Amino acid sequence: MIDKKQLFQVQNILETLIEATDHFSSLIKEKKLNQSIYIFSSIVEGSQAVINILNTQDERFHSQTKKLIKYLGYISKEIEQAQLLKVSEIIQFSLRPLLVKLNESFIEHSGNQKTNKPISIGIFHDRFNPKELYTKERLQATLNEGEKQNTKLYFFTSTDINFEKKQINADIFQNGEWERVTSSFPDVINNIGGGKRAQAARKLQRVVPFTSFHVGNKFSLPKRMLQQRKFAELLVPFTVCISEDKVYEFIQKNNDVVFKALGSNRGENIYFVTKKGSRFVMLDQTKERILSEEEFQHFVEYTILAEVGSYIIQRYIHTRTIADEPYHFRSHVQKDQNGEWQITHIYPRIGSKKSNLSNIATEGRVEDFPTFLRNEFGVKQGAIYENKILKLSIDVTKHLDKLYGLGLNELGLDFAIDDTGKIWMHEANNGPQTAYHEGKRAINFISYAKYIARNGIMHIGQDSIDAAAKGQFQARNTNLPPFDYGAQTCIGMLIGKQTSDNLSISLATSAIKNNVPFYSFTPSDIDYDFSLIRGSFYENGEWVQRVTEYPSVIIDRLKIRSTTETRIIYEELEDVPFTNEWVNDATSRSAVYELIKENDQVARSLADYQIVYRPLHVFQFIEQYGQVQLKQQDMAYGNPVYIIREIEDGRYEVFRGSSIKKYSKNDLRNYINHLIEEKSYIVQQHTGLSEIQSMVIKNKNNEWETISNYVNLQTIKAADNTIKLSEQTLESFVKENELTEDIKEQIEERTINVLLDLEQKINQKISEVAMTYVIGEDKSLLLTDVNPNGPRKIYDNEAYAEAMVKYAIKLGTDNEN
Repeated sequence: MIDKKQLFQVQNILETLIEATDHFSSLIKEKKLNQSIYIFSSIVEGSQAVINILNTQDERFHSQTKKLIKYLGYISKEIEQAQLLKVSEIIQFSLRPLLVKLNESFIEHSGNQKTNKPISIGIFHDRFNPKELYTKERLQATLNEGEKQNTKLYFFTSTDINFEKKQINADIFQNGEWERVTSSFPDVINNIGGGKRAQAARKLQRVVPFTSFHVGNKFSLPKRMLQQRKFAELLVPFTVCISEDKVYEFIQKNNDVVFKALGSNRGENIYFVTKKGSRFVMLDQTKERILSEEEFQHFVEYTILAEVGSYIIQRYIHTRTIADEPYHFRSHVQKDQNGEWQITHIYPRIGSKKSNLSNIATEGRVEDFPTFLRNEFGVKQGAIYENKILKLSIDVTKHLDKLYGLGLNELGLDFAIDDTGKIWMHEANNGPQTAYHEGKRAINFISYAKYIARNGIMHIGQDSIDAAAKGQFQARNTNLPPFDYGAQTCIGMLIGKQTSDNLSISLATSAIKNNVPFYSFTPSDIDYDFSLIRGSFYENGEWVQRVTEYPSVIIDRLKIRSTTETRIIYEELEDVPFTNEWVNDATSRSAVYELIKENDQVARSLADYQIVYRPLHVFQFIEQYGQVQLKQQDMAYGNPVYIIREIEDGRYEVFRGSSIKKYSKNDLRNYINHLIEEKSYIVQQHTGLSEIQSMVIKNKNNEWETISNYVNLQTIKAADNTIKLSEQTLESFVKENELTEDIKEQIEERTINVLLDLEQKINQKISEVAMTYVIGEDKSLLLTDVNPNGPRKIYDNEAYAEAMVKYAIKLGTDNEN
């Protein structure tokens, strides 16, 4: 038995299929084959979903669904042969009429789900329950109107969402009291949160239509208008306060200015300033002060620039009534039940004579819009201004809506008329206060949400539009062919930028050998709105781009989890297993070493070390061990490493890469002091100039396996006192240095012991570790580094790739099961 939710989905999919078929037809006629193939794939997927449901509902649909499968097969065959004229004929005379008939039959059998079904509206905020954030008046008006329009309102946050079951826990008001209920996802969601979309919002938006998207602070909209130039003449000149120079330059040009905090409302954190000679007259609310240049500079530094970019400075426009009261017009516009913009309420906001603020929170009032205009400007001119402002309200709003991908649902626009009769727009924001007309607002709020739900309109947010402008992949705009890996395990490789280095080719080749799809992708290749990736597939010796779904498992070569810029990537892909989840850029060396030291047996292998707080600590280690290594706590590769040893006459040699420098004790102390002021370092016991690198990786049985052991050699060239860097096999190194033949076994045994112990103590998946050993003066092994970030350099690409791919296959398969 099909539930009401599924019935609604079937009708919605059928109507979407008809629209998609029309678009498909247009693409075929325009001979846009690649885009046609992509949308045809969507039509096939949607058709399959409908067929599966309809065939279980009633036998009367069987003949129609069989025809649908047949027509889709015909089209697929003709597309393969590029017979676009034939495809167009099938669409026009067979597929589209069938879909229309199928939809009519469904409505006849099951009823029109879009007129009979009560709409459920989710009111969502990422962190706080919206019913606690709403004012009492807004909450009551919204609940009353929701009941009048036969809707159910669910109030919930990110922690209330179960994506696996497609359910929410939410607060709902019914029978005169609040109840906590569990429900399937609502039909439409109003996201009342600000700032960038949270991960939960991004995931919800893919399956449930949103009524609106936050677009930034109150000056984000005017700024976008300014960039596009249209209606720019309405805007009061302003700039963001990012430096003292910017502030003083603006004052020099305009003399009378207003400072406004971008996050302020209700007239808070607004300062009017007039420059008079060497002094500044400042009005804050109704309090006037005269500041000297020094006092004003202090105000700018510690208030306006306390958080750079949190204030704007704007030219002061003299807009006052005949009675010398400050005023402006607030035009509140909303989309209605047909998705059309209309003015919900427009009214003048009039402030106190003592202030420059026309905010009603500061001893102000509101009046009737037409009456105010006629009283201030006369009957004829008042009517002219009325018509102009009404028209501007809609025209400006439609323009802004287009700039934001038609994703706005309500705006508050502030207009005013100056002494010369010019109309200005002070600001525009998409979260206007509506204290005096919550009832009117609620009508359109509910009506538009129902419109979005019934029509299945999926708008995108401004962050997606901005991302596209910066080069972020947008699947809807691509001509790339799709790739469907079906039920197979598919490996994705996350990298910083697309490259054809030997390791990438080895990994791709190994995946092909193991019969699994493999592609590489960068952060900019992810379409966050549609959960699709622009992947690069290695085919016939070349990397070829295709559009595909998220992979089954990811080999992470980017390995930057903790930065603000990259965190969104890992949040987005959190449901996909990574071969390595080590947060290397958030973990210090000493923290890893301390974990190792907890095991007495393992600790004996670890070279002595300590955190460097003063240069004295380095000199103490040199005195004790003769030679030391100075390296950063940050385990990211590329950071410099210094080997320091004392030579004759109290002088010291410092080895860094291929260079050698000599220092006096005092110069070295100053140099070390400089280093530790910039970064955190540890000093560690060290011997010789050669290091054994052991690369260990998880295999298909989830066991540690050594992939390679080799030696990094550093040889001093006497001719120019530089260092020659080279590599040597472990076997050759053992022979040349007369080491015991079982050293390879010793390395493997100690490495496995360290890793098994480390795995038990950390709650992060690791799959590849670089171990570094040196040979002590007694020819014993000293462990000097354990880096779960993996090796800096792969000594054997093929061996590494084969092991990594097999481990990735295991992870992907386990996750699917």
